[in-house]
Amino acid sequence: MSVRLATAGLALTLLGTTAWAAPANASALPAVPPSAPSLNQIAGYPRQNVLPVWPDNPADASIPIGVIPYDEIAPKLNALQATSDRVSARVAGKSSGGYDLYAVTVTAPETRGEARQQEEWKRLIEDEPVRARTDRKLLAGYKTPLFVNANIHGNEWEGTDAALRVIEEFATSTDPEVAQLLQRNRLIFNVTSNPDGRVAGTRANDAGYDLNRDLTIVSQPETNLIRELTIDTKPIITLDLHGYVSPTLLHPSTPPHNVNNEYDLFIKHALPNALAIEEDLRGLGYAETQRARIPFRDDAPGVWDDFPPIYVPSFALLQSSIPYTIEAPLNPRGTNLTPEERIRRSGINTDVHEVAIKTSLRYIQDNRAELLHDQAEVYRRGWAGEPLRDIPDGYVPGWGPEDNYNTVFPRAYVIPTGAGQRSEPAAARLVDLLIGSGGRVWQAKHDFRAEGRSYPAGSYVVDLHQPKRGLVNSLLEPGIDLTDRVNDLYAGPAAWSQGLTWGATVDTLWDQLPKVQLTRAYDGVAEGTLPPASADLRLNLQDAADLLVVNSLIRKGLRVYRLADGSVVVPATPASRPLLKEEVRKHGVTFERAPARWQGTRLDEIVVGYLGSVEARDTLAALGFPTRAVTATTLASTLTDEVDVLLVASNLNVATLTAANRAALDAFLARGGGVVGLGTAGANFGNATSLLSVTATAGPSLASGVANVVNQGGPVTSDASPHAFISQPVWFTNLGTGVTVEQSYAADPLLAGWWATSGANGQAAAANRASVVRSVSSGGNGVVLIGTNPTFRLHPKGLQAQLGRALLWAAQPTP
Repeated sequence: MSVRLATAGLALTLLGTTAWAAPANASALPAVPPSAPSLNQIAGYPRQNVLPVWPDNPADASIPIGVIPYDEIAPKLNALQATSDRVSARVAGKSSGGYDLYAVTVTAPETRGEARQQEEWKRLIEDEPVRARTDRKLLAGYKTPLFVNANIHGNEWEGTDAALRVIEEFATSTDPEVAQLLQRNRLIFNVTSNPDGRVAGTRANDAGYDLNRDLTIVSQPETNLIRELTIDTKPIITLDLHGYVSPTLLHPSTPPHNVNNEYDLFIKHALPNALAIEEDLRGLGYAETQRARIPFRDDAPGVWDDFPPIYVPSFALLQSSIPYTIEAPLNPRGTNLTPEERIRRSGINTDVHEVAIKTSLRYIQDNRAELLHDQAEVYRRGWAGEPLRDIPDGYVPGWGPEDNYNTVFPRAYVIPTGAGQRSEPAAARLVDLLIGSGGRVWQAKHDFRAEGRSYPAGSYVVDLHQPKRGLVNSLLEPGIDLTDRVNDLYAGPAAWSQGLTWGATVDTLWDQLPKVQLTRAYDGVAEGTLPPASADLRLNLQDAADLLVVNSLIRKGLRVYRLADGSVVVPATPASRPLLKEEVRKHGVTFERAPARWQGTRLDEIVVGYLGSVEARDTLAALGFPTRAVTATTLASTLTDEVDVLLVASNLNVATLTAANRAALDAFLARGGGVVGLGTAGANFGNATSLLSVTATAGPSLASGVANVVNQGGPVTSDASPHAFISQPVWFTNLGTGVTVEQSYAADPLLAGWWATSGANGQAAAANRASVVRSVSSGGNGVVLIGTNPTFRLHPKGLQAQLGRALLWAAQPTP
C-alpha cells in the first residue's frame, strides 16, 4: 500500500503509484504488473544457490519422529544442487521465527531463451486463453507445473521428507522416463512451509498462527510465500501435505463448495486422480493404506468442505489449480509410542505423500491436453463474463443437488476514493489484497457516474470480466446464507467478505462497467488529507491506521482530545503541523476541520494489559497501543500501575485467583482501571467484579459470518459500518442500571454465513439484542463489552477501530 498526502490542493505522489496505460476497454488489457520480472530478466535453469546451513539442533522435535531435522535440509539441498543440474533451490523468505523458507524447482535444464518462452506461455494461458489453448507450440512444449506445499502444520512432518525423497530421486535418476518427465514438467516444492512448528513440534508458527487459515488474510510471512508460489507458478495440481487422519484423507471435499468456483472444470479431474491415488496407496501393501477417505465420496455435507478460501487448497482452486489436502494416516506423536513405532508410522506417512506426488504427476501426463484446456477455460469464462455452469446430477459419480453452489457475478465493483470512501487506508489495503491475490484492479482517470452514484477520478474499478473473477468475487461479495443447506461445517468462517468486513466502502455495479477511461492499478494508494495549518483538526477513527496515528501523536507529546462521538481533535499549533504531516504521509489518514466550539476529553498514553490469544496481542499492536501480556497466574507482576485498561479476551475465573493476584486485580479496579471485554469472557468478568450487570448469550460454536447490526452512536460505534464479523456471536440482555447500548444485532441478524434460525442460541433470540454496550461502574471504571469478533485471526479489520475506540473510552470514560 502506498500513501499520498494532499495538502492545500497539492497532491504529492509517493513511490509505488505507477500507472499502466489501458485501452478504452480496460478488460482487454493483458498487461503484466511492473513487479513481475520482464522477459529479459528471466534466467535459465538451473538457478542454483548455496543455502546457508543452520547449526545442529538436538532439540528439534523432528528427531524423535524419525524424520529429517530442519538443520539437515539445507545441506541436503546443497548437495543435490552440486551434483545435479535438475535442482534449483533458493531461500524464498523467512518464517515468523526467523528460519529460512526453501523453494525448490526440479526440471530439465533450460536455456535463457527456453525459460523465457515458458514464461511467455504461462502468461498467455491467463491473458489470452483462447489463443493459448490453440497454440500448437505451447501445447507441445509448455512444462506443466505441479506444486507441493509441505509441512504447513509444523507437527505434521512427513510431507517435507516425501518432497525431499522425490527431489533426490528425480535429481539423480538415470531412467529415460524420468528425463522425459522433467522435459515436460516443472515440479515446485515449498519444502517446509512452517519450519518454526517443525522444530518446536507445534501446529502453529512461532507467532502462534495456524497458517492454513490465513490464505486470504495473509498476516504471516509463510502464508505470503505460499500465495506467491501458487500465483507465480500457476500449477495444474496443488498438493498440500498434512497428517493425521486414518484412513488417508484426500480431496475432493464435501459440500458446501465455494460459490465462485468453476466446479465442473475441477471435479471432472479431482475425483479421478483421487481414485488413482487411492489405488496406488493400496499398492504400497500396508494394511493401513488399503482404503482412502475421499470426503466427496464418503462423508456427509459439511464434514470436510472446501467452502472458505482461507485454506491452501481452496485458495488454489480459485487460482485455477486442482488442489488436494492429503492427510497421511498414522499419528507418530504421543508418549505412549515406542521409538520404533514412531519411525514405522512416519515411514508409512512419507510413502503415502510420495504416492500422492507421483500419482498426481502421472495424471498430468496422461491428461495433459485436457488439463491445459480446462485451466485456460477458467480464465476464458472470466474474461467473457459468462455465468457459472449448471452442473447436472451425476456429472461425476456422487454429484447431486447438495453439491450445486453458485453465485451471480456483478459486472463490476467500485472502491471509491474521496468523500464517498469511509476509510482511505482500508480501501488501499483491500486493493492490495485483491492485487496480491492475483486479481486485477483499475483506476478511473476522470470523474464518472455509475448506477446513480458519482465517483471522483482515482476511484478503483474492479471489472469482473477478468481471468480470476472467482477469487476477486469471493473476497468482495457478501457471501450466502448457508443455514438452511447444511447442519455442519469443517470449520468457519461460513462467510468472510473482505468487501464488507475490512472497513472500506465497496459499491456493487450489477449492470454496466463505468464509461470512463481506466488505467491498471498495481497497488492501493491512500489519499491522506491535511487541511490548512490554521485549523484545529478532527480525525474520525474508522481504521486501525487512525488509531496508530492517535497513539503516535500522544507519545510525541501533542494534545489530543476525544469528542463525544469518539472522534479526536488535535488543536492547531506551530509544533503540531510537521508531526501531523509526517503521520498523514506514513498512514494516509484523513483529517478535516474540527467543528466550531468543540469540547473533548484530553487523552493520555494508554497502556493495555490483555488476557487473550495472539490475535488480541497483534490487533492491539496494529492499533498502536503499548501492551502487557496478563494471565491469571501473573496478575501480581503484570497488572502494574502503568496499565490503564484491561482487555479481557479469554476467560478469567476471578473466584480462583490467588490472594496476591486478586489483590493486584482489586488495586487495578480501585484506581479506576478500564475494562474492555470480548464475548462471554468479558461479560463474565464484568459480572464477577461487579463492574456492571448483564446476561451474555453465545450463539452456536458453528455460527459465523457477516452480521447485520444497528449502530446507536456514541464513542465506540459512531459512523460504524452496518455490518460486523461474527464467530460464535454473543448478545447481551438483562442490562443493569447505567448500561448503554451502542450497537445491536438487526431484526434479521445474519447477512451471510451459518447461524441456526431458532432456539435459545439462534438468530431469532439475538434479533434486536445488544452487541456492544458500555457503562461506568460505581467506582468510575469505564467498561465496554463487545459481542462481535474484532480480533478473529486478524481478519475483521473493519472492526479494529471499534476496539480501539472502546479502549480509549474505557481508559478515560465520560457519560
